[in-house]
Amino acid sequence: MKKLLKYIILFLSPIVLIIIGIEIFYRTVPTNYSFKHQEILKHRDSIEVLIFGDSHAMYGINPKYLDKKAFNLANLSQTIYFDKLLFQSYVDQLPNLECIIIPMEYTTMSQADNTEEDIWRKYFYNAQMGLNVPIIKWYNPKKYSLALSQKMVRTVKALNTWRQTNTLVNCDNNGWGLGYNSSVDSSDVHRLAKVISRKHDDAKYDISQNLERVKSIVKVCKKKNINVILVNLPVTNQYFNLLVQDEVIEILKQSYILNAQNKHVKNLNLVQDPRFYLEDFQDVDHLNRNGAKKCSVILDDFIKDF
Repeated sequence: MKKLLKYIILFLSPIVLIIIGIEIFYRTVPTNYSFKHQEILKHRDSIEVLIFGDSHAMYGINPKYLDKKAFNLANLSQTIYFDKLLFQSYVDQLPNLECIIIPMEYTTMSQADNTEEDIWRKYFYNAQMGLNVPIIKWYNPKKYSLALSQKMVRTVKALNTWRQTNTLVNCDNNGWGLGYNSSVDSSDVHRLAKVISRKHDDAKYDISQNLERVKSIVKVCKKKNINVILVNLPVTNQYFNLLVQDEVIEILKQSYILNAQNKHVKNLNLVQDPRFYLEDFQDVDHLNRNGAKKCSVILDDFIKDF
């Protein structure tokens, strides 16, 4: 029996050491989650505009071009579920917050909870941004170990990225996403539009749950005298034309309704704005650096006219 126990310990020891090493890696190397949490708290007394949303907003709205002190809290594949949790977590810690920006996106408005987009990210929101995430049960071991939350292939990819760049953070000190410096290939845009539009088609089309979350944020902002801008960010025409138009129309309709019903809410629809050209896009649905500058300047003017 002692011999068997010895062999078991010898067999498990390398696995345990690997898990411990991965855990130390995720707990010590900054990510977008830990970095944004750190930066927003560092500048809590000066932030006047807070930007939510997924990668479209993270890469598409650059606080540098906003006149008021702004911070981009958007993140890759961030759902409205987490926008609301983040809003609840930070709103009372930002004494000079005047305005928030919430993208009303085709990619997020019908997004269900705890699906593939949240399957591992929710543990990082919990561990690195201090969020209480209700979809994580207390008895789930991944709540307490980031090493267990990731597939090995994703961890290997993260390790390689860290070795090559010495960081896992891909945003600047204002939270704006870095690296989108090129333009979509015009000869390949139709193929890409088909691929990406199918990826974003969740066959759900029901925006009611996430709409209620936006409404709850709007309600809190009214009490705290915070303005709300609901923005429909630009996408290429090739991509837009392949989306389920009934859902697109419903999202735009609800944005306008919230605008009409609330004096502290305004809607800015840029989804097919003619001021944006193909060269402003990194791919079919993300703005590049130049497109982000254009979008941010337009937003800045809109904020000033609020």
